[in-house]
Amino acid sequence: MYIDSNMSQVLYRKYRSQIFDELIGQEHISSILKNAVSQGQVAHAYLFHGPRGLGKTSTARILAKAVNCPQLQQDGNPCNKCNSCIAIQEGRFLDMIEIDAASNRGIDQIRDLKEKIEFSPTEGKYKVYIIDEVHMLTNEAFNALLKTLEEPPAHAIFILATTEIQKVPATILSRCQRFDFQLATDEELMSLIKNVTKSENVEIEDAAIALLVNNAKGSYRDVLSLLDVVISGQESSDNPKHISEDEVKIVLGIADSTMAYFFLEKVINCDSAEALKLISEISQKGVNLNQFIKLNLEILRSILLGELNNSVDFNEYSFAKKLDRKSTLQLINLFVSAERAVKDSIIPTLPLEMLVADSIDVFKNTDNLGVNKSSAGSSSGDDGDSGGPTKVRDTKNPDSKGSYDNKDLNKENVEKSEISVVDESSVVIKSRAKDLDITTELINEKWPLILKELKKYNSHLYAFFGRAKLLDVDGNILHCAVGFDFHKDRLECPKSKDILAKVFNDLFGHALTVTCEVDSAVRNNVKTADGIVVVDPEGEISTGSDLVSSSINGTDSVNVYDNVTEVFGEDIVGL
Repeated sequence: MYIDSNMSQVLYRKYRSQIFDELIGQEHISSILKNAVSQGQVAHAYLFHGPRGLGKTSTARILAKAVNCPQLQQDGNPCNKCNSCIAIQEGRFLDMIEIDAASNRGIDQIRDLKEKIEFSPTEGKYKVYIIDEVHMLTNEAFNALLKTLEEPPAHAIFILATTEIQKVPATILSRCQRFDFQLATDEELMSLIKNVTKSENVEIEDAAIALLVNNAKGSYRDVLSLLDVVISGQESSDNPKHISEDEVKIVLGIADSTMAYFFLEKVINCDSAEALKLISEISQKGVNLNQFIKLNLEILRSILLGELNNSVDFNEYSFAKKLDRKSTLQLINLFVSAERAVKDSIIPTLPLEMLVADSIDVFKNTDNLGVNKSSAGSSSGDDGDSGGPTKVRDTKNPDSKGSYDNKDLNKENVEKSEISVVDESSVVIKSRAKDLDITTELINEKWPLILKELKKYNSHLYAFFGRAKLLDVDGNILHCAVGFDFHKDRLECPKSKDILAKVFNDLFGHALTVTCEVDSAVRNNVKTADGIVVVDPEGEISTGSDLVSSSINGTDSVNVYDNVTEVFGEDIVGL
């Protein structure tokens, strides 16, 4: 491995791989490239894809050295001793042209490339063009590059690198040999840190290495950058050549696991004051909020996996006794949302403070879950029903605490249903959607209110949904029947689903998804304007003709074309 004598150079550049054999974790790529070079079967275009910091650019430079090395090794590695290798290593080789597509993404830059590519190499055998972040090129630039890739000069080799391959046109992909770079394993990163610290004459504790590896997320460059920061932060230490776990936490602003444990405990117990106090403390201490959120997510992930396997360690996470699968997932979603928001928040702690507020709705009824989790291995998410007689509340006496009704009800149905008294002699079992308190009867009852709220967002969607027939509610899915295919298409398009989900969430606290089926019976039941009855949430009843006349009389100014397209759609109207 080549080591620059300039001690001020950052570690990831100082220890950059210089031959194929030094590429860590990418043997599936280096072996193919070595064989291609040694056998003289080098392609004219390559595409290197993978997350940042895995060695895509380093591999491109090694390949540039190999194809231009006059003293190429038998295994395909460059010699690293000739003038070409040294020039490429030092970044002064005229026939290796590196282009950053993030800042040179226009067609003018690609046209300039096309004009100069025809000239023969100045120093080596091949001109090697390395285009980094190639997905950033404009469509016009891609089209111009495509023509060059189709008919390149014999002396030109293109190496394209990208972290977002889905943004690269298929026409470009089809003309390149593609290589996918893999994330580093924990063992590979640990080995790299140990080798580098040994070369730097620095001692580092195993726990400190584990912290660096955990925060590098599989990136070789990131782990060396983090190590660089830690080593630089040791200069004022009593023993700058020794790195401990605590020192890594301080330098990188990594929260202690006990802080995350304490925070989760306060959140789950709805102790908002203490949770907010802890947020203020970690902010004042300079703890990295993203790291703190990640630590909480790791704990919640461990609990979730334990719930799925019936193996939650309640000795380690005592607060997990108050969690079930649903509340754990809700809490994970809150932390994921907070992690995304922290990056762009004007007030760094605000997303976490909002999380504390939102969590109250999740855990305010935790004490009523009725779930017995006093010992490890118990099944999470149980209903907690004892299977005994069901209490039925007397609707004529609201203060009544209820009395037991021992009617002939199937026990299984009782456990899965809500029982309410309609009158003194009848009991109705409302089938519940799993994990939700929204029933078909409730939707029917609130249908006019749903339409009223929906009209505020989109009058066309209000018209289509108002003509649908509710079938049932299953989980978070609301099934409807409509009379026409185009009504189904419009109700199920992404924009409509988003609006409907927001309306349901505002009214019921759950974002339901609407699915439709076409039923000719619904179509046949569509009546003329005089026959349509709209029940207003305020209690007023209007016929369709009343609505039309009010529009015509100017009560509610509506364009005639809009009225027609609301019902039939623009494609049917033909405009």
